[in-house]
Amino acid sequence: MDPLDVEARHDEIEFAMRADKAEAHEALGRSIPQGEYGRVTFLSTAAEHWMMRGENDRARALLEEIQDEPSEGEVATRATQLQLAFATGDEVWATALLKQLLADFRADLVTVSTCHFVGDLLRENNEVRQAHRWLTLPLAYVDPDDDLDAVEEMCVESRAQVRRQLGFPHDRFDAVADELAAIRRNSRGATS
Repeated sequence: MDPLDVEARHDEIEFAMRADKAEAHEALGRSIPQGEYGRVTFLSTAAEHWMMRGENDRARALLEEIQDEPSEGEVATRATQLQLAFATGDEVWATALLKQLLADFRADLVTVSTCHFVGDLLRENNEVRQAHRWLTLPLAYVDPDDDLDAVEEMCVESRAQVRRQLGFPHDRFDAVADELAAIRRNSRGATS
């Protein structure tokens, strides 16, 4: 499927007032042959809806079905699986997923968005040291004095919060987080 068609069909389901979003995404995903663009998008979105409905076994089965297919969105399938592992309290699965996500990161298969998502999940689940690692990974080759994209900025801000929790000394990225917070405060003050 063409990426623009995938986006349009996805949004058509997502933004409609309907109770069968999980079923609709799953049906559309299953109609797309394995390896064709769109399949992972629809099946991972279906899994997210199954999770929201508390049907975790169904979500897990869908995610396992597509876990080795290339990610099509900003967040890797394994990161969504990690969210489910935390939600269901499956520590063994969460540990295995983190190990695989790190291997995927080292193979350059993980986006900055995935690192941010994983870092925030870890922070929410009181795994603060691991959160620090995941929020720092995508910044390893970034100069804090250069312009950052929006997702890098989110990593910097989340990382600064984690570093404060851990009692780490202020570093250059923390200074960038302070600058971003000041810009946001000033822009809110200007619009008031």
